[in-house]
Amino acid sequence: MTSRARRSFGPLAGRLGAFLFALFLLLPLSALAQPADPAAARARVDSIRGELTQIETVLANPGASDAELARQRGRLQPLLDQLRIVTEEQAPRFEQAKLRLEQLGPKPDAKAPPETADVAREREAREKGFSEADETLKLARATLLQAEQLQTSIGDLRRERFARTLFAPGPSILSPDVWGTTLAALPSDLRASQLIFGDWLSVFSTALWSGRGLLVALGFLGAVGLYIARARYLPRLTGRLAATEDSSGVYCLHSALLRLLARAAPPALASWLIYAALNAAGLLPPRIQPVILAIVFGLALFAFVQALADALFAPGEPQHRLVSVMESTARTVVWMAGSLAIVMGIGKVLEAWLQAIAAGLSLSIIVRGVVATVFALTLVAGLYRLRDNDEIEQEACLGPYVPVDGASLGPVRILAWIVGIAIILAVLLGYVVLATFLTEQVLWLGILAGAFVLMMQLIELEIGSLLTGEGRFALTLRAGIGLRAATLQKIAVVLTGALKIVLIVVAIMLTLAPWGLESADFLTSLRAAFFGVQIGGVTISLSSIIVAGFLFALGLAATRSLQGWLDGKFLPTTTLDPGLRNSITTAAGYLGYAAAVALAVSSLGFSLERLTLVASALSVGIGFGLQSVVSNFVSGLILLWERPIRVGDQVLVGDAEGIVKRINVRSTEIETFDRSSVIVPNSNLVSGVVRNRVRSDRTGRVLISISVPRSFDPSAVRAALHDAGEAHGDVLKKPPPNVLFRKIGTTTMDFDLVCVVGEVDIVGRVTSDLNYVIHKRLAELEVPAAAAQLTVKGLEGIEQSLGDIAGAVARETKARRATGSKVSVKRSRPADGEAEAASDAPEPAPETGKDENAGKGDSAGKDENKE
Repeated sequence: MTSRARRSFGPLAGRLGAFLFALFLLLPLSALAQPADPAAARARVDSIRGELTQIETVLANPGASDAELARQRGRLQPLLDQLRIVTEEQAPRFEQAKLRLEQLGPKPDAKAPPETADVAREREAREKGFSEADETLKLARATLLQAEQLQTSIGDLRRERFARTLFAPGPSILSPDVWGTTLAALPSDLRASQLIFGDWLSVFSTALWSGRGLLVALGFLGAVGLYIARARYLPRLTGRLAATEDSSGVYCLHSALLRLLARAAPPALASWLIYAALNAAGLLPPRIQPVILAIVFGLALFAFVQALADALFAPGEPQHRLVSVMESTARTVVWMAGSLAIVMGIGKVLEAWLQAIAAGLSLSIIVRGVVATVFALTLVAGLYRLRDNDEIEQEACLGPYVPVDGASLGPVRILAWIVGIAIILAVLLGYVVLATFLTEQVLWLGILAGAFVLMMQLIELEIGSLLTGEGRFALTLRAGIGLRAATLQKIAVVLTGALKIVLIVVAIMLTLAPWGLESADFLTSLRAAFFGVQIGGVTISLSSIIVAGFLFALGLAATRSLQGWLDGKFLPTTTLDPGLRNSITTAAGYLGYAAAVALAVSSLGFSLERLTLVASALSVGIGFGLQSVVSNFVSGLILLWERPIRVGDQVLVGDAEGIVKRINVRSTEIETFDRSSVIVPNSNLVSGVVRNRVRSDRTGRVLISISVPRSFDPSAVRAALHDAGEAHGDVLKKPPPNVLFRKIGTTTMDFDLVCVVGEVDIVGRVTSDLNYVIHKRLAELEVPAAAAQLTVKGLEGIEQSLGDIAGAVARETKARRATGSKVSVKRSRPADGEAEAASDAPEPAPETGKDENAGKGDSAGKDENKE
């Protein structure tokens, strides 16, 4: 198939496919869905009710742990999904049973004639089916409500216990009793530590010289190899990125991601290799394993936090910096992040050590309090170093994308100061659990903020570069699929926005997760918003709105495809005039739009009764606020039905005259002869005065009026006009062109050429063509020589008097020249009344002639000039 055939066939196939797909969606889908067996549905509901009873028993136990509550929460979610499915399956069955029962009408009373046996049996069977469907649906809905209440109760109970544990007061680290108890138990704790860790070290040193030592050696060699590989290949990768550096910010982002991966992955993998080698060699007893795991976690945490801060702030390399801050600020932030990660890692290792030796509560309080205090002091020291200074801020690589400066960091600093002071106060007041929780949240939120900035820049720059750049993927989309650059730009913008929304939602969930908000609860809220909340018998949901919008869009696409097929394929094959074709196409569009609206509204669950109530409520607003819109719409329907004007008619509305191009819902478009468009409301065309020049006859009338001098031969002019009209191919032969001699003026004669053309649309073009031909033929007519002279009778005496005056003046001028007398010439006096002196020299003849002959006639002046 050639490219031209593909281009011509592609749009037709697309329209036909959309039309058939829309018609398929318009089928009664309810006929395809078979309702579930009522007995099976009832059995499923009874089974779920039994499991809900067991969950209620667990919740009633005050000693249930948080892990048990979480297990019951996970057990409850599948039951909720099953109940929703049963409810959705039984709702259509209930409606069908109700409709079948209503078809029989109300049951006759005692005074009415009894029903026949067949009708009575049918009524009994339908009543039984309706009762079963009603009972099953009500029971499923009640069980669903019970399950949702249990879900809410579990979430509330877990959050209550979390808050009670978090804000439970305890002894302060300043209490003498705490320190006394700790010092008393310190010797036993040291002996336990020596016993546990000393024995492990002895076993470990012995195993190094056995076969298990080989595994440990391999783990250490792998860790060293990772560091060597990073030191060798990181500069090469950085150099390659520098070679592709551009001004779009992609290079800075790639450099930051490379820094993060190269500086965080090797330490984390090395620690994990050592841990895996020790575990595989059997050198991690149950009490030692949590401590080693805490050490691995601490090293990985420090490496990741340090690499993330270095990737964002790039101390010493402002050209690679993703956040626009000063150099001193960048160095301080990187130092503070690494120090806080070290303190947090040491705290986790100490907690694992205390758990391994089964230390007392007082020692745990002191260790946690000291770690929290050191963490808070490190945070405060870093904030103090971030004080304002007069250093000139250096421009960052992505300054326009991540504009973070000293002013915008002000609220963050204030909040960090408050959190640091709150941690110290919590430790001193005995809220050690709260202080530990706050330290964890500070580091967690910092990690989330850094990862959020990196991911936002990754979405912003990479998606646009991937779809709209000059890479292989973008070129494949443009050349292979045929997408235009503007279309790819729109797709990139929409995809970027959607991914940013998802990233923001995930960041919010991760931020609130440590405070008791579980992802299951959040997803349940999203599901309730997506699948709907029932209000007054109508389910309002985001999913139903999306489906309704999708169905409406498909209905519009199908309607426009049908209009295009009618206007471009079917109607041109008929003998209908263009106005009737436009009426049929517009009416088909109205029907399609109404069907699309009805389909979308029905998918939302609105019945005819509810739509009637809504229409009644809106009638008042339509009557006042939308009166003109409704009037124009009804007028448009009248124009399409009565067709006083049609598409292609030449009409005159007020001062505007032109061709009707389109009759829309609210207005009609008229194109004037100077190619401008006039938009006229439909109500003006129905209630106003409209002149339709082609209402009963579609032919156009060409009228050309000319004026010629009276010296022209009228017969020759008539022949020239008539021949010009007959020679034009678009002028009809019947009726033939007609030339009218309209008027004889003083110097001109007026003629009209009247011609008839087949279509009103070509009147302007034919008029222009005839004007060119007529001008050429009139120019060829021979003008008589006598027409150049003009004779006026009755002026002979005036002409003789003017000649005598001119002769006398000429003789006088000649006599003065002969005697040498001076000719005085009077000049205009100045404003102060002084007279100007006459010139001693005689005036030249031309000037004298001009002065003396002024106002005496042209003939006298000419004679004087000759002298």
